[in-house]
Amino acid sequence: MESLDRQTLFDLKAALAARAESELESSAAFCRVLDLVKTRLQAGMRAILLSLEFEGKCPLSIEDLSIFTPILANALGDLLVQNEKGDKVIYVYDRDRLGSMYDGARYHQTREGGTIHTDNVNIPKPWDYLLFSCLAAGEAGGESILVDGVAVHQCLKDSFPRALKTLEEKFYWEMRGVADSLYQAPIITYDQKGLPLFRHLRPYMESAHRKAGVSLTLEQLYAVDVLDALTNSLRFQTHYSMRQGDHLISVDSQVLHGRTCFSDSLDSVTIDEYLKGTGKKLKRTMERVWLTKK
Repeated sequence: MESLDRQTLFDLKAALAARAESELESSAAFCRVLDLVKTRLQAGMRAILLSLEFEGKCPLSIEDLSIFTPILANALGDLLVQNEKGDKVIYVYDRDRLGSMYDGARYHQTREGGTIHTDNVNIPKPWDYLLFSCLAAGEAGGESILVDGVAVHQCLKDSFPRALKTLEEKFYWEMRGVADSLYQAPIITYDQKGLPLFRHLRPYMESAHRKAGVSLTLEQLYAVDVLDALTNSLRFQTHYSMRQGDHLISVDSQVLHGRTCFSDSLDSVTIDEYLKGTGKKLKRTMERVWLTKK
């Protein structure tokens, strides 16, 4: 975890008070934050947890954080469209306690847990970073799970070569929420250095095969079962309960992620209602951005 000193946090708060993007970007405090993150990424770190907390509390308000996150994202890379409306910053929260991916909802719209995955399944084009920031935690559950994809790949290579070979072949995927289209791509490909790149969200892949009218073969089911067994193993997982002000920046194709299921309090409200000044508690809410390196 990367923590900021008290002075940097309160300098950020002062810069955000003006509600001017130019003032924040030019502030010494923001430059220190940006340099910290870029240095870690350039050093090859695949996941960075940045904490905007001091003595157990985040001095930045929810309004401050909702402004800070997209500005940090813009400084790190180019933002990608995440839905049919063209939104580049998405609020992640439970829309309906009965909502489920298996009924067509997108993962970020539910309270469901499990399903270790990468985000890069909705669009064929590869991209680099996932930025995930916490505006508010849930009342119960919602623990974040990070999985070391490089270590999982090494285990596949050493112990499950038959499954690995199948995962390197093409599967069907749906562009759920972005377009009404299907495409084909492997679950595992490789970068120029030979490091593995994952594309995985099983419910979306299974749904795409049904829509394509192409049943998954026994070999494919076996391979995905092995992958899910490994990514759900504590051996490869890191668990963390994100708190207000936490920002996770990760290489999406190499750090798979998920969460435990969660529940909001009965009287909690959506971010739109909260920003109207209702005085009620905010639901578990994250901001999510998909980035390509500049």
